[in-house]
Amino acid sequence: MNKILLLFGHYPKEQYLDIIQNSKNGIQYAADALQWSLIDGIEQHYSNFEVVSVPHIGSYPFRYKKICFIGKEKCNTTLGKTYNSLSFCNVTLLKIQSRYYNIRKYLSKNFQNDPKELTILIYAITSPFLRAAVNFKKRNPSIKICLIVPDLPQYMSDSKNIFIRIFKKVDGYFIKSYLQKVDSFVLLTEDMKELLPIQGKPYEVVEGIYNPKDDVCGEKRSSLKNILYTGTLSKRFGVLDLVSAFMMTKNSDYRLIICGEGDTQNEILKMSKIDPRIIFKGILKREEILKMQKESHLLVNPRTPEGEFTKYSFPSKTMEYLASGTPTLLYKLSGIPEEYFNYCFSLEEQGIETLSHKIDEILNKSDEELTNIGKNARDFILEYKNPKNQCAKIINMILSC
Repeated sequence: MNKILLLFGHYPKEQYLDIIQNSKNGIQYAADALQWSLIDGIEQHYSNFEVVSVPHIGSYPFRYKKICFIGKEKCNTTLGKTYNSLSFCNVTLLKIQSRYYNIRKYLSKNFQNDPKELTILIYAITSPFLRAAVNFKKRNPSIKICLIVPDLPQYMSDSKNIFIRIFKKVDGYFIKSYLQKVDSFVLLTEDMKELLPIQGKPYEVVEGIYNPKDDVCGEKRSSLKNILYTGTLSKRFGVLDLVSAFMMTKNSDYRLIICGEGDTQNEILKMSKIDPRIIFKGILKREEILKMQKESHLLVNPRTPEGEFTKYSFPSKTMEYLASGTPTLLYKLSGIPEEYFNYCFSLEEQGIETLSHKIDEILNKSDEELTNIGKNARDFILEYKNPKNQCAKIINMILSC
């Protein structure tokens, strides 16, 4: 019977609060939620699997307050399955080698004597993870490597820092060679295959997962009409266009609530002083975000199709927005499957004035119509995009390879 090793970077529940408290610039909430949903979904289909977590935390001293991350030896999945959380040194630069060494040590200790029918399922294109798995595969050619690709590294950062750019280039060179050794892929968008060495290898598109366990209570109480954006406050994601479009609206009952951090937050704060209807809340816990999504009247993702990177990403907030039951407004991005646009409002034409008019048009619809649109969207996500349904594709592919 094929054994599957999940080599992930999620945050163990036992360490979750400690990680939040010590992370200087927030944590990867969406990535963590997706990995836990993958574990939950696989657990519903398959019993012969093992999990090892090497948590994706920041480097000391710039992004994490502690010099070393000391993982507890044993943690638990939602259904109580025991797994290992590996320790590593997270000092800048040393972190990469430390993670690689500890993963390699774990693989050699636990699978060297019986590597047959083993599939290593890796979350994300992370060089120490891939390097450890590929080197282990060289000594044990019978094992398979399946890679989940939530993002392509070349589109994950637009940093202008020369040292970061040089590091990314060097890291990318090694990653390119590791990817050649991957046996199968799980992609978030179909277009990702254009930039990966798939060439006839098995792959599945799983654009995301929404876990009903993430549901929180929340209902619309305010007489004001709250428009909400949650996520990275990056200029390329269109958040400044959303703020400008909102400022063109005249309704005094509208409120635009912005949650997150990024390179535009200072500009947003300045704009909020000009228009007091704009409320900037910064970084909040994921539970608070999910509650606010349910309590709002309209959720907006202002990311436009402009820029090649939009082909290779499925915004994680898409599922959260639709699952909230609150009407959602999106641009038609090629990375979002067409079926999603049956359950939301969408824009094909770009422009601040067009976006502003669309916000007014939606919020002027009757409460009954908006409620029905939100309910249908929520039903769609809960029925078809839950962990069990989405992970069935992954398990079937792995077992057929």
